[in-house]
Amino acid sequence: MSYQEVVQPKQYSREFRRAACERLVAGEKVSSFSKELGSPEGSSIRWKRQTLIGAGRAEGIKSVEADELAQAHRTIAEFGRARGGQGGGRPVQRGGARQPKGDARLPKA
Repeated sequence: MSYQEVVQPKQYSREFRRAACERLVAGEKVSSFSKELGSPEGSSIRWKRQTLIGAGRAEGIKSVEADELAQAHRTIAEFGRARGGQGGGRPVQRGGARQPKGDARLPKA
């Protein structure tokens, strides 16, 4: 077994995942489905859960929203690197001190 086979997860096409999710949401057992697919049950559980969230049948962040958020984080990190910083960090005040978490802390009495 090569290094890539161990480290890299299997990649499935959108069409394959869509068909798989339809089967899982229709009631097929995750254990038997995962065994047939040869993938970890956790992957099938995540696919099913994300499908239910996308359909509005479960609470959570839809894939589209998560993708947009991830893209925003990448853009912020790229902007920070372009400015010479590490990117993705919090703004620095004069003197190098970091701002407190969201400036939401109450002043000490």
